[in-house]
Amino acid sequence: MEFTTAKAPAPTLLFVEDDGATRELISLVIARRFPGMNLFTAVNGAKGLELYRTHRPDIVLTDMKMPVMDGITMAKEIKQLSEGAKIIILSAQSDTRLLLEAIDIGISHYVLKPIDHGKLQSVIEECLESCRQEQRLREQEDFIRSLSRAVEQSPVSIMITDTGGRIQYVNPTFTKLTGYNPAEAVGNKPNMLKSGQIAPEEYRKLWEIISGGGEWWGEFHNRKKDGTFYWALTSISPITDGENSITHYIAFQEDITERKAAEETIRQMAYYDTLTGLPNRQLFNELMHLALAQAQRHGRLLAILFLDLDRFKVINDTLGHGVGDELLKAAALRLRECCRRDIDTVARRGGDEFIILLPDLDSIQEAVRVAQKIIEAFNRLFVLPDIELFVSTCIGISIYPDDGKDTETLIKNADMAMYRAKEQGRNRYHLYTSSMDEQAMRRLIMENDLRRALQNGEFLLYYQPKININSGRIVCIEALVRWQHPEIGLVPPKQFIPLAEDIGLIVPLGQWVLRAACRQNKSWQEMNYPPMRVAVNFSPRQFQQPMLVNMVEQVLIEEDMDPRWLEMEVTENIMLQNFDKTIETLNRLNSLGIHISIDDFGTGYSSLSYIKKLPIQTLKIDQSFVSDIDTNKDDAAIATAVINMARSLRLNVIAEGVETVEQLKMLSNLDCQEMQGYLFSRPVPAEEVTSLLHSTEWPYLAMDSLISP
Repeated sequence: MEFTTAKAPAPTLLFVEDDGATRELISLVIARRFPGMNLFTAVNGAKGLELYRTHRPDIVLTDMKMPVMDGITMAKEIKQLSEGAKIIILSAQSDTRLLLEAIDIGISHYVLKPIDHGKLQSVIEECLESCRQEQRLREQEDFIRSLSRAVEQSPVSIMITDTGGRIQYVNPTFTKLTGYNPAEAVGNKPNMLKSGQIAPEEYRKLWEIISGGGEWWGEFHNRKKDGTFYWALTSISPITDGENSITHYIAFQEDITERKAAEETIRQMAYYDTLTGLPNRQLFNELMHLALAQAQRHGRLLAILFLDLDRFKVINDTLGHGVGDELLKAAALRLRECCRRDIDTVARRGGDEFIILLPDLDSIQEAVRVAQKIIEAFNRLFVLPDIELFVSTCIGISIYPDDGKDTETLIKNADMAMYRAKEQGRNRYHLYTSSMDEQAMRRLIMENDLRRALQNGEFLLYYQPKININSGRIVCIEALVRWQHPEIGLVPPKQFIPLAEDIGLIVPLGQWVLRAACRQNKSWQEMNYPPMRVAVNFSPRQFQQPMLVNMVEQVLIEEDMDPRWLEMEVTENIMLQNFDKTIETLNRLNSLGIHISIDDFGTGYSSLSYIKKLPIQTLKIDQSFVSDIDTNKDDAAIATAVINMARSLRLNVIAEGVETVEQLKMLSNLDCQEMQGYLFSRPVPAEEVTSLLHSTEWPYLAMDSLISP
């Protein structure tokens, strides 16, 4: 008789992700690549657990870190409900211990963020195939109960016992799987297959379930007749008579040894080098991929340090591999001591080669300092169990993005730089190119000039007005710092502001800008010009100063300026820091009466769930969306979305970088009432602002010019 399977119901997937943008994007990807799949979504682990209890989806796809209940905790709870649940973890964590914890509780797969859509599709397909196999196993079980002939021919191992656990029947596949023929198996108990690697309490749970009339699903690590081990996906069910009394138990087993071996390979790839305890090459590449994506997103530097041990081959050949191994372990320990940040990664590349990942750097000098630290550490004597050795090292350094934008290029260039260091002698480091050395020297000169500039009063403020296009009045005027270098002239802000951030000068410079802007605005008020706000930009680093609010309040008191005439512009990236502390600081500033706006909106951490919690008054549309708003549909759509969102949150909105009449018209039609840009005025010195303060009629603001064609 032909065995037929029932039409399988549509597969179901539960996606748990707290970030709305990521949830919507991945949901769309899943819908497109798996048409017909039923998709449930939840914003945290607690909601996901509720949905799982209700719908019992085939697959659970979850973020690792979430509020209320994280993905690891939810996965544990789900495994309590259904041990065979298929769980895929999404992780942006560079700490592999969390990944190992997830693997230990039995997740099916993990995918690192930023998400590779191809890899995500692959692991979902693997889980679906596993579900289909399990479904087939269940269908075979039902079929075998009614058709004894099919039992003999089944590709699944089948064993029937009495209620006392004595084996009464095994099929040919059982013999093929275990090596025990029916004569050897019948009359014995299934514990003849025990490997000793399953905890006794697991068997107790099994008997509690099946003796109570339930079905048990799980995995066994068993031992064959010849002593070899195998993994079996197992289902055990009670067989009842017409009065619903249990008469027998039937066990179905499928050999999954190869699948478990593959899982163990994945585990080892995510683990550490067995000799040194350091991450291995595969794990380093995964972490490198994640770090590069973050560096690109946030515009940060990243360094690769490549090094090996001088004369290691001679030591290995003359003193033996045992001494070589001990030296490698001691070297690994010293390298870890030199890289103490949690986000730094020291890995063993192979042989005596080590590679170090230093993400999220402020400057190249930070990588150089780590290299110097390593060289100093290697100057100390290595005291090994049977011998004492002096071993030096040479280090090559490559920097993202100057020396490469992908893993392979950066490692190759760091390797080349290491050999350049070896050419110059032992115990030294070298940056990838000589131009990097020249750049570092130029930077050092610029640093020294910048430090003197604040002392010598070389900074000045330019001002650019923000216009209400309906009234024609200046509602605010933004203070923009400039550096008048005594030798090279006016230095663009893009050249010195990042440098000021790197060397810690941004805090005193920011305080000077705040004081000078408040003093100038107070001066205009005393000259009886219409009162208006003066806007001052604050970087994330300034914003994280513990005494920021006290400093701002003190400046306002000393300059005798009402806080309502001060506007603080901060970027979305302040939310990447301590969000709770950010809200506390903004609330304190807001309580003083200071106007707070989000600058460059749409280019940073644009999460509505965060924005709506901030005590802000204005969103400033970034000029990158304004520049092509009249020709680029995507930019127009973004501007429209920001304006509508601001309106829904009862926030003011202003567009910066307005340079053409066409941009003005389109923004006006979108009901954006405040604008800033070269169309109205370039940034000008304070003495040129007075003529602007009298203006109420600006070019291009005639009502008929704002009417759409």
